[in-house]
Amino acid sequence: MRMVGRFAFLRANWVVIWTLGLFLAATEVGADSGADPTAAKPNVLIFVIDDLGRSDLGIDGSPFHETPHLDALARSGVRFTDFYSAHPVCSPTRAALMTGKVPQRVGITDWIHPGSGVSLTSAEITLGESFSSTGYQTAYLGKWHLGEADADQPSRQGFGWIRGVNRAGQPGSYFFPFRRPGDTPSIWDVPDFEKGQKGDYLTDVLTASAIEFLKQRDPSRPFFMCFGHYAVHTPIQPPAKLLAKYRDKRARLYGESKTPTVPAPFGAVSRGRQDDASYAAMVENLDTNVGRVLTALDESGLRERTIVVFTSDNGGLCTLANGNPGPTCNLPWRSGKGWNYEGGIRIPTFIVWPGHLKPATATIPAYTADLYPTVLELCGLPTRPEQHRDGLSLVRALGGAPSAALRDRSLAWYYPHEHGSGHKPSAAIRRGDWKLIDYFGVERTELFDLSSDPGEAKNVSSRFPDKVKTLHDELGRWIEETKR
Repeated sequence: MRMVGRFAFLRANWVVIWTLGLFLAATEVGADSGADPTAAKPNVLIFVIDDLGRSDLGIDGSPFHETPHLDALARSGVRFTDFYSAHPVCSPTRAALMTGKVPQRVGITDWIHPGSGVSLTSAEITLGESFSSTGYQTAYLGKWHLGEADADQPSRQGFGWIRGVNRAGQPGSYFFPFRRPGDTPSIWDVPDFEKGQKGDYLTDVLTASAIEFLKQRDPSRPFFMCFGHYAVHTPIQPPAKLLAKYRDKRARLYGESKTPTVPAPFGAVSRGRQDDASYAAMVENLDTNVGRVLTALDESGLRERTIVVFTSDNGGLCTLANGNPGPTCNLPWRSGKGWNYEGGIRIPTFIVWPGHLKPATATIPAYTADLYPTVLELCGLPTRPEQHRDGLSLVRALGGAPSAALRDRSLAWYYPHEHGSGHKPSAAIRRGDWKLIDYFGVERTELFDLSSDPGEAKNVSSRFPDKVKTLHDELGRWIEETKR
């Protein structure tokens, strides 16, 4: 056998052995053949953070935010360098997480506006339903934003234990009583915490509820928890003590200098550096609260039995149309939430399972819909290819050997709406290192080579017309095939 062939043979067999080991670890039930086959399966905890950008964590290069717990968590698992949200705004991405489908397949192509009647249909078999149907205890906390009516809530989508889920896309306030001052009851109010007291902070209270679930759950059955933190979405309302800390830090680093800005298309403007003290304080508070949940897992002896997935629903709010930038900066990535540039869709994502997944970096492009089949396979549960039609399992990629299907596919995004960030209707596609963005109705098509220009500064469409046509045609076919 030639040396190269021998290495390929050994590598292929290592992948098979590694994957088999994961399966056995997830499905082993012990010598008692009468034992509950679900009892030994791993728990799953998915953190879905709202509007957290790819550059907001210390491990991802933030020069201003302090995130020691999340940095440590990322280092302890498999961290993706090229992970994307399924959409540049929230509701569509959350629909993709719950269904394993691109957002337009389920009819959700924009954030769900109050009174619109748009919702995630009950015909979908959600992640919650997949886990509950196999004997898992299921819990949902925080932001849902997949429908306003009673029939649209997580309790109707496979989740049995619910806390702090309102009927809108952000809280009225992060401070007790978690509504806008003077407001009558509205969809923005966050329920379940009426017995709080002045000064209670929403991210802290939600975390206490998650810890409550961990303590009162049935220990004989595994759990699946989806924790949708409202932070760090607007309103930007930080804890007072942390705000003072970051005001001092800004003064030390930047003095009284004005925040720089970066021009964006269609007259919008992006933030040129991270220096918003209020936003930074919210990020650190979020970090602290993720740390509290991880400590609770440790204290309950659940850490090595729990798969932790950390992700965001879109890029950071960096770019706005009104002449003032958003509260964070996504550099070196271009633009932010609401746009199909990298800053709007490239997000921090890592998967951690101590004792089962070795710390590593995964460079394969992936996106939100992939998480559905991935967590099912990691748990040794049947996947549902007819349900997660657009999501592919990342399990082999977690071991450093992504499948050919992952390596060869394109990723695409469809956002046919204007947005307060200044975005005009567009779609985008990435294949390999090439990325094309096509704006509808304004005759603007952009092509970028991400290998040499990850910040999308140089539109090279005029130099590569054949590549533009190939990607444009593929994007058009994908939109037609996936639109509901």
